[in-house]
Amino acid sequence: MNTSRTKATVLYGSIGVSFLLLKFAYAHATSADLWWLLSPTNALIGGALGSGSFFDPAQGFVHSSLHITIDKSCSGFNFWLVCTGLLLAIGGRYAGPGKALGGGWLLSLPVLAYLLTVLVNASRILSAVALQRLLPGLGQRYAWAHQAEGVLVYLFFLILFYGGFRLLCSRYLSSYAEPA
Repeated sequence: MNTSRTKATVLYGSIGVSFLLLKFAYAHATSADLWWLLSPTNALIGGALGSGSFFDPAQGFVHSSLHITIDKSCSGFNFWLVCTGLLLAIGGRYAGPGKALGGGWLLSLPVLAYLLTVLVNASRILSAVALQRLLPGLGQRYAWAHQAEGVLVYLFFLILFYGGFRLLCSRYLSSYAEPA
């Protein structure tokens, strides 16, 4: 087995193991454990809607005036994992011998995915609040509607990020790659 193939196997194997460990940790996490995702999302929601909140470790960020709680299920953790994996998979394609990307650049992709997750998660919650205002009682009567709205928002942004990041990598970064 050649060295570049071994390195790729180690890289993707460690990404896979990390993914599984993070999913296991998430299953046992509380809203307090996910404060690092919930807090910036809450700040964006509070700023956009002019709503004050308080943090209850057992529940999450409670917005009494909006009748919502931003809790573990609203953290966007799974989206962050999928987005990180997506960016690493695309970025990994452009890393390696003779390519423009290196290991340090690949390590910055989870940070980029974090920033994107906070923005997407805030937009998902804002759209849920808008739907709640437009169609009062929809979320209480039909829990599936709230979940469907989340799935559609996340899917839309994943497709958008996939296309945009792939375009960026193929057009911009491959122009700097050394010829094979």
